[in-house]
Amino acid sequence: MRLICPRVIAGNRGDLLSRWGILSSLAPLGLSDVAVFCARERHVPAGPFHVLPYGHLYNLIPGWRGWKALWRSDTVLWTAGLDLQDDSSLAKLVHTLLLFGIYRAMGLRIVVVMQGAGPLAQGAGLWLARRIVNRVSVFIVRDPGSHALLASLGSAARLIQASDGIFLDGFDEESAGARENQRSAPRRPGRPLVGINVRLWFHFSSGWVPYQFAKKRYRARAAPHMARVLDGFAKTITALRRRYHARIVLLSMYEPAVEPWEDDLALLRALKERFSGDDEVMVLDEDFSIPEFYALVRGLDLVIGMRLHSTLVAIRAGVPALHVSYTAKGRDIFRALGLGDLAVEVEDFMDDPAIVVDKAARALDDPGLRARVAAVRDETVRRNRTVLAESLALLREQGR
Repeated sequence: MRLICPRVIAGNRGDLLSRWGILSSLAPLGLSDVAVFCARERHVPAGPFHVLPYGHLYNLIPGWRGWKALWRSDTVLWTAGLDLQDDSSLAKLVHTLLLFGIYRAMGLRIVVVMQGAGPLAQGAGLWLARRIVNRVSVFIVRDPGSHALLASLGSAARLIQASDGIFLDGFDEESAGARENQRSAPRRPGRPLVGINVRLWFHFSSGWVPYQFAKKRYRARAAPHMARVLDGFAKTITALRRRYHARIVLLSMYEPAVEPWEDDLALLRALKERFSGDDEVMVLDEDFSIPEFYALVRGLDLVIGMRLHSTLVAIRAGVPALHVSYTAKGRDIFRALGLGDLAVEVEDFMDDPAIVVDKAARALDDPGLRARVAAVRDETVRRNRTVLAESLALLREQGR
């Protein structure tokens, strides 16, 4: 098979981590002809990859090198992330439908690899999603909730249950020699190191205009809710500092200065301002490579995160994580992993931050939790390897 990965990932570390795991798993399966569009070559692991720059309009117009690579390929791997949703806007669905229509017109098979779906709450969103999935040969679904939603669309695509692509290979090997951020080291006995991630939420609108084209209106919608979220995290940090003398690392799940309207740094800096005189509450805003970021997370004792992948990368690294869940996808994924007790609804957190403080204390005091998380990680990675190998073998057979 001649594979091509054209999905645009603009600085989102979660999507980059998931794609990294998927790409790292291809060569061991005998796949050595893979073209990957990317913003930076370091976003792609070492391996048999032909690296291409993104084109215009989120790769709708990929440039001559991109068109050439598409024409010589036979299978599109649409990797990781979340494109089938209508809570942010309908524009992404329209864009994906156009792309998939072009790929099918070129004779390419489309395989969606370890991606989620939903929410799809509008008639227009469901209509668009159904037509997108009808153009897909195989859809490897990352969580049971997404699988149930996609199955309800009644499409012809073959649906295969798996987990997020972050639960694959290439992390421990690549990050073994990566430096950990010097401001979070050396480790201090009896002083847990806790990573915290906050993301903007409550801003989405299920209309046609994407957030980046109406930022002022979207942010005004979110402001009162996010003030309560930041209050909750400030209380959580205060409690952990007092009870454990914990050192706090504020982590963004976006690379700096790539998409400022999506970056978590503005919120993290606002949170840091509440601890302006405390040098052990730190904002890490460095431009980490994927192995460096993974190495940093691997050195933590606990992660408390809103963005789903801030917690999934922790679990992949064997680090306990509490997810402050803002949509059903987070709850579903943690339940599917057998870690449902480590997820908290964001509304419950806003009403009573002590819920997260208590869970964090139990996590830090539980000597067996790290082993439990590692066991979940190992089983999930094993299952994902099997699903990916079987799915690609099926495609090889169909291509003969």
